Amino acid sequence: MICKKIRFKDFRNISEADIELCPEVNIFYGNNAEGKTNALEGIYLFAHGKSFRTSSDKDMISFDKDVANCKLYFEDSVRSHDMEIKLIRGSRKICQRNGVVIKKMSDFVGYFRAVLFCPEHLSVIKDGPSERRNFLDSAICQLKPIYLASLQRYNNILNQRNTLLKNYEEDRQSFDRTFDLWSAYLAREAALIARERYEYVKVLDGYVNSFFNDMTLGRESTKMDYSCALTEEEYLQKLTSNVEKEIKAGTTLYGIHKDDIDIYLNGNEARSFCSQGQQRCLALAMKLGEGEISRSVTGEHPVFLFDDIFSELDSKRKEYVTNGIKKCQVIITSCEKEGLERVAGNVIEVTQGKYSRIK
Repeated sequence: MICKKIRFKDFRNISEADIELCPEVNIFYGNNAEGKTNALEGIYLFAHGKSFRTSSDKDMISFDKDVANCKLYFEDSVRSHDMEIKLIRGSRKICQRNGVVIKKMSDFVGYFRAVLFCPEHLSVIKDGPSERRNFLDSAICQLKPIYLASLQRYNNILNQRNTLLKNYEEDRQSFDRTFDLWSAYLAREAALIARERYEYVKVLDGYVNSFFNDMTLGRESTKMDYSCALTEEEYLQKLTSNVEKEIKAGTTLYGIHKDDIDIYLNGNEARSFCSQGQQRCLALAMKLGEGEISRSVTGEHPVFLFDDIFSELDSKRKEYVTNGIKKCQVIITSCEKEGLERVAGNVIEVTQGKYSRIK
């Protein structure tokens, strides 16, 4: 999978840009706050349907504008494609694929696939469970449209159920009439999501251990588990047996929104025992594993997006990452000028939202 060109109009600090990319390495070079990450964010938007920097679409629209336009041209092994996203202040975004308006995000996400690696991901091992759940959801959504649709339904149902719990004393009638129904709906979606997460982690475990073993020259090993209920009946039993506690708490206490990945390093819990260096190696291995699973499922290498990540890595890890993604298109942001002349690919200088190819 190759991103050929990306166009922006009134996106962040980019008034207008038409950026052509090569199939190998592309580096956006410039000082901080010039707009390097904005381009990466725009490309990521087509893979995930949302930003990795903000939860609000309006934040991506230029300050004095009401509409932002992004258009991506890419090709896979079958044909060329174009995708377009129009962000509208005060309204829902409009998404198109090959000229056809796509109304459901679950029908849009996954046609263009990208793996993002940014400095925040380096702490995924020691961060809270929500970061590891986000990692799983982000990866699986690109591969399974049904997963994204189920995740959206789960979150909507969860909100309804939580509202009933929160308002139990004030609206007992609504609780008695609909609570069991919402619990059954929640259990159904939870079981589907949990099975997909479980299967993904089972495959990811092998890749992560292999990559980590390579990085440490065979000295260390890893293990990953996703322990959870897997059937609808198991989830429903958990939900119905904790109702009194949930009424007191005013929220749903059990479900896939509370799950976590158990990660072990040399038999010990990685979150408690790994050093900063080991933590970074594990995060790298997880991202490389994500790319390999995407390739094995779809038959296409995803595009790798590296946001200022090489400044966070030592020379050995930089070399390992570079060697591990030689067959993939890579788009990198960097503040470092040193070594750019040796890059076998595009170097694009970014200044105040303007993009100029210098190599």
